[in-house]
Amino acid sequence: MSLGQATPSANAQTYAMPGRAVAASTWEQSPDDAVSSRMAGNLVYTSLATRFNGLGAAMLKQFATNAGDFSQSVAIGVQGASATGLHGGADNQITLSVRTASGATVALSLGSQNDGLAVQVKVSGGELNDAERKALVQLSGAFQDAIDGLSAVPPTLALGGLANFDSSVLSSVDLKAAIKSDGKGAINTLEFHADAKSRSVNASGPSGAVKVDVDLSNPAILGNSAQQAQAMARYLRQVDAAGSKGQGDAALVSMFKDAFSQLNSNYGVTAPIAGREAPGVIALNAGDHSLLSGLADFKASMVQTPSSSNPMRPEEVDSFSYRLSQDTSVTGKDPLNRNIHQDQQAQLSASFHRALSPGVSLFLTAAKESQFYEYVRVDDEAKASANISYKDGVRTEASVEQSAHQSTRVERYLMGKLESDTTTPLERKRVSDVRQLLATVEKAERSHDPEDALRRDQALAVAASLAVLPDGPTALPQDHRLAAR
Repeated sequence: MSLGQATPSANAQTYAMPGRAVAASTWEQSPDDAVSSRMAGNLVYTSLATRFNGLGAAMLKQFATNAGDFSQSVAIGVQGASATGLHGGADNQITLSVRTASGATVALSLGSQNDGLAVQVKVSGGELNDAERKALVQLSGAFQDAIDGLSAVPPTLALGGLANFDSSVLSSVDLKAAIKSDGKGAINTLEFHADAKSRSVNASGPSGAVKVDVDLSNPAILGNSAQQAQAMARYLRQVDAAGSKGQGDAALVSMFKDAFSQLNSNYGVTAPIAGREAPGVIALNAGDHSLLSGLADFKASMVQTPSSSNPMRPEEVDSFSYRLSQDTSVTGKDPLNRNIHQDQQAQLSASFHRALSPGVSLFLTAAKESQFYEYVRVDDEAKASANISYKDGVRTEASVEQSAHQSTRVERYLMGKLESDTTTPLERKRVSDVRQLLATVEKAERSHDPEDALRRDQALAVAASLAVLPDGPTALPQDHRLAAR
């Protein structure tokens, strides 16, 4: 059912508000549909989580029976007050825009503030067919999950479901949110996008900002599910280590991990198979894949809001920044003459104050008697680069270069006076020639001997272990070169 254009305000109704006096409510339209019933049930609550409870899902489920526009709002307070101003003007706004493969656009919006609630659905650019309506209904749970995550205390990102849609029916999904909240770890703004070629999320709040961009345009580099799971576990472990070492805000680190893992799952595409590639696409063999992460290319970052916690020295800023990226190219005139290059990189930059002894609370004031502390600055970087080349079907190069650099500067203060200033650098590098390992793989693949199959798996595992982003300098051997044979 489509409610069409707004009519004069419906009859005012009163609801018992928990913790409030009874208040009159004025509806934009007569509240005689499923979405309005959900709104009426949620209206008695004040928190964002309960105001939007089930509402996003209910809006999308309407497409099972109705493919038209819908608009409803309700104002709480003085009878006769207008509710239509809540569309686009409420304190808390969440919008979902879905573009279909046929070119139609479906826009949904939810707005809430202390004295009202509003929802709206608009369809433009064409009529929806049955497959598109079905796909929208199937997104209802994912949309509600995203809303519930943003409304939770503390908030979380739950975007994986919105990224997982049938790209033959829906061409893109966009979610935006503007939430009025100043609690630590809150999400004030969110922008999410997903289509067949890319995914991105940009979220910010009092603790800082998280940004993740994933490029799905190069399916040849994707590994199988086991390889992707291993890569993800390794990356998340390194993120946790960086957060701990740099004393990053726990809520910000958690948000980053949610965004990174959700956008790098259920890609919806698989790597091409040799002999069955699309024109212009080069398939990779098992040896090639062993030197890659298996994930799609990405750029990811989290930047904590800086602060000055020492009144005596405001120039000593507490900060935390972590950046993670992967960039891959597969080039060549044909599959027999191909070149593969992948760069992985992680950077940590942080500064913070800490007490002189573990377990002792640090409370810095303008008084010199409080000035017993260490000011720490961390600057870490890790890289891994894989290079593979073929000429006329013969592998001419297969190497991996790993490097890691760490620098930690510690300034120690006693009664506000600098007692010591030390910098500890550490750097290591390893270059691995893995041509012999991959030759073992190819030889084993031509054999039917179970022992050769075991040697193949072992060679692939060794090659893969040499191609990962190192945890730090100590993860690399003292010798700067290694020939893997």
